Formats: sequence, C-alpha cells, structure tokens
Amino acid sequence: MKEKYTSNFLIGLLAGVFVAAIIWYWQKSTAADEGALELLDRMADMERQMRSAAPAMPDDLQQVHGIGPVFDGRLRQAGIETFAQLAALSPEKLADILDIGSNRAADILANAGQMG
Repeated sequence: MKEKYTSNFLIGLLAGVFVAAIIWYWQKSTAADEGALELLDRMADMERQMRSAAPAMPDDLQQVHGIGPVFDGRLRQAGIETFAQLAALSPEKLADILDIGSNRAADILANAGQMG
C-alpha cells in the first residue's frame, strides 16, 4: 500500500513540476514579447523626435530651371530652402515672392516638382 502512495505521489509531483514549468515558460515568453514591443515603440518615438528636431538640409534651388542667383536669394529670404518647400507654394505666392508673372511662377513650380 505504501508503494502505491509513493508512486502516486511521484506521478503527481512530476505532473505538478511539468505544469509549473509550462506556466513559467509561457509567462517568461509573454513578458519578453511585451518588453520587446515596448522597446520598439520607444525607438519609433525617438526616431520621430529626431526627424522632427533635425532641420531640413537646404537644397540648391538654382538647379530648378528658371531660378538663378537672384531668385535663389529672394526665396531664401522668404524662408524657402528646399525643393519640397518650393513645390508646396502656390503660383500666386511664388509670383509675389519673386516679383514675376503667375505663368512664369507656374513653370518654375512644375520644374521644382520634378526635382524633389
């Protein structure tokens, strides 16, 4: 009779250890996944902050057909330093900045759109 209880005890002990090991491993792996996801979120936030904090590098606006040194100077005085900033302007706004006609401004903006 004592042998029966001993074998049942050992089987129960092994089953309990096995179940405990499975639960421990599941919790460990779940916690690691959550930690990794949190780390990835923090890295993405940091990258966004760095991109927004970094000033845009000025482009050589004279590469755009129709912009020479004089127009380049006027654009930079108006705070336009990149192809993207130039392309975002309306023809009327560009014509006002450069003191030119709106048709010529539209041509310059079409060329700027091809640059960047």
